[in-house]
Amino acid sequence: MKPVSAQYKMLAGISYFFWPISILIVATKLKKDRFLRFHGYQALFLGISGTVFYLVSGVFLRLIPGLGESLFNLLASAWIVMALFLAFRCLLGDYFKVPFIYDVAYWDME
Repeated sequence: MKPVSAQYKMLAGISYFFWPISILIVATKLKKDRFLRFHGYQALFLGISGTVFYLVSGVFLRLIPGLGESLFNLLASAWIVMALFLAFRCLLGDYFKVPFIYDVAYWDME
């Protein structure tokens, strides 16, 4: 396996924070690189599912006074921590598989 360039590691890491960047990865010739394709698809599916969950849970959790707001903030914080973890793993050049998300994204990678 060839070493991954620092630019590709950075681009893959950023795609977990700003998942529309992952569309750029999977829709252009950048997806020819195995590392970018892996993280691009995983970031895309993770971002889409996270956005849908954020919108749906935000509506329902905000209906519960006090507790719902706190739980919503906790989930948002967990999302940021997970994105930091995944970006860090990208900077190390790792192929970290997010459970379930990887399985959904993997079918389109080959």
